[in-house]
Amino acid sequence: MTESNEKVKTMKQNGNSSKAALRNLPHAKQLERLATYSTCGFDGCSCQAWKSGSSAPSKDCSSCSHAIQYHLDKILSMQTSQREKMLDMTVDIELLSSFYHRENEPVQKKVYFELVKLLRQSVSQGSDPKIESSFGRPPYESTTIAKAITDFIAANDSHYSAEEQQKLTEFGKYLLYFTNQFSVPTPANYCDRNPDCDLSTYKTIYLRWFALCHVPRIVTSLTQFDVTQIFGVSFLKFTFPIIKKQFLDKTESVLDRMKPDRQQMFRVLLPQLLDALEREIFNENSTIWGPAQSHASGSNDPFPGMDSILDDEGSSKSAVNVIKQVIPNETIVKIVGSITDPAKQVGPAGLPNSARDEGARLEEEKGVLRLEVIQNSLYKDVPKQHLLWLVGMQNVYVLQLPRMPKEYIARLVFDSKHKTLCLIKNNAVIGGICFRQFPSQEFTEVVFHAVSSNEQVKGYGTHLMNHLKDYHVQCGIYHFLTYADQYAIGYFKKQGFTDNITLPKHKYEGYIKDYEGATLMQCTLNPKICYKQLSKVIKRQKEIVQGLVEWKQSKINKVYPGLTCFKKGVSRIPIENIPGIHESGWTPSSVKEEEHSNVNQKHFLHIWNRLKGHNSAWPFLEPVKTEIAPDYYQYIKYPSDLQTIGEKLGQGYYKTKKMFIADVNRIFNNCRMYNDPNTEYYKYAGNLQKFFISELKEAGLYDD
Repeated sequence: MTESNEKVKTMKQNGNSSKAALRNLPHAKQLERLATYSTCGFDGCSCQAWKSGSSAPSKDCSSCSHAIQYHLDKILSMQTSQREKMLDMTVDIELLSSFYHRENEPVQKKVYFELVKLLRQSVSQGSDPKIESSFGRPPYESTTIAKAITDFIAANDSHYSAEEQQKLTEFGKYLLYFTNQFSVPTPANYCDRNPDCDLSTYKTIYLRWFALCHVPRIVTSLTQFDVTQIFGVSFLKFTFPIIKKQFLDKTESVLDRMKPDRQQMFRVLLPQLLDALEREIFNENSTIWGPAQSHASGSNDPFPGMDSILDDEGSSKSAVNVIKQVIPNETIVKIVGSITDPAKQVGPAGLPNSARDEGARLEEEKGVLRLEVIQNSLYKDVPKQHLLWLVGMQNVYVLQLPRMPKEYIARLVFDSKHKTLCLIKNNAVIGGICFRQFPSQEFTEVVFHAVSSNEQVKGYGTHLMNHLKDYHVQCGIYHFLTYADQYAIGYFKKQGFTDNITLPKHKYEGYIKDYEGATLMQCTLNPKICYKQLSKVIKRQKEIVQGLVEWKQSKINKVYPGLTCFKKGVSRIPIENIPGIHESGWTPSSVKEEEHSNVNQKHFLHIWNRLKGHNSAWPFLEPVKTEIAPDYYQYIKYPSDLQTIGEKLGQGYYKTKKMFIADVNRIFNNCRMYNDPNTEYYKYAGNLQKFFISELKEAGLYDD
């Protein structure tokens, strides 16, 4: 159901009234309501929600018989503001459920169902709803409607007088506003009028518009997106003829209130503008649209190309795909079979390059090791065994981290907001990781990580970290932060941590504890990877490739001597001149070297001079001074500025356009990473980057 603006306003007001009434309820009643959406925290219980029993005084769940406190474990640890957000979500869940039961349109019904599920999960986990998990990550196309229309008007205003240019800008803003308010026809209605349309694509666009742009107008727990900020030309190809007609009709209805000269301008200029824009939308060679992203998959994948390590079988197949073009399929099958056949495998002891955590993984599979995530609680009974493990974990940290005060370790280990992943052997704790999750800030702080001295160098530390990563992927948290001292930096780098912090500063500032003399490090998780199996998968890929290399070598009859030309002063030879290269199966690369390098150097220099002269360039003209920003280089490890880029241009450093573009874009990325979005520097970075892109397009260097 796509409601009118008045109806939406009324429904939103009613929802806000219900939320206000909930916040005025007694604290105990609020907790009862939240408990009905929270899973039971009792060890081993799978109850999804607290249900009130028939006995009024009893607070035990009628489904699982456990006390209500077990359903409130996460709720009680929240700040008041976060708990109020969860209460608001319960109102929106009921509203969406009522929509679901009244709805007949299949696509809309599907959206309501997904959003109810999403909000219930958010309340249960005490986190903000992540809508991209169900509908993909916006924006869905590389060039948005807002950017394209702005560029279109900027490119055309030189043909008009100053007054007409001002009107063009007003038209553009009003058109963007109108498009954001536009009610997209349902798939059934649209395809009735356009029987030859691409129904599958239109359904995807409609589903996303309905979930991200329409429903959040009523359901305020969800983030509302503007149509013009997340969709591009694909959206307009379906909808612009309708938008154009409605926009002209709306404008005509208000023309009588204008002065005659302005009426004439609107009647002549506006249709011309819309006709020209329509031609650009349906012109495959239009310059205002960048290459569209796939709106079938619909996500800006932050980890492209990682599908090859989803699982054991998938990874084996992916490794094979790399060279199956030049090796017979039956040979590949034979080699993979020899690797996956248990009778032909050697154990970990026989593998000189076996992964460090392989022994620990095998011990866990045999039941020698077990891992448990435990925490203390102030509101429910904690199993005695868990308390014993926490005491054991405290002792491990005290012994292995002698520079940490004992009282400080005890306070954090037994704090109800901290959790501990324990590594247990023979029912005794031998290692673990203490951590605190910040779901609303999208990161977890790793506080302590240690293994008993007599159990070290067995891969237990890596195995613990891999378990922690998998646990957080299940929780939907993809960033770790930790402070590492000089002795731990090397270890954390091996675990995937880096001192290049990409998480925005406002996400963690004031949340994570600062340690003097330590280095802040970050690890970003890939939700597609099973980290416990990662080393096993990579090992199998290497074995397959090694088997294929050995097979290929057995087919080469002649062995050539090494190259001696370099000893005679030759610095470079063409690849195709290397003896034996063709017999090995090598073919010329499909990736050509950058052409017209001298021409490109002239373009780079011209663009650099244009950037320096822009009125938003002044913060980026030279390196950031520590007198102005003392902590800048603690957060920005790879600085860039226009002065440094100019020096590199003078040295002929930029051999390809990708190198030049990457260095300039690093200026803008560093600025956004260090500064808050509401600062003038953040705005200047956006303005200068837009200008940079326009200059690249003009020079014919822009291809993304």
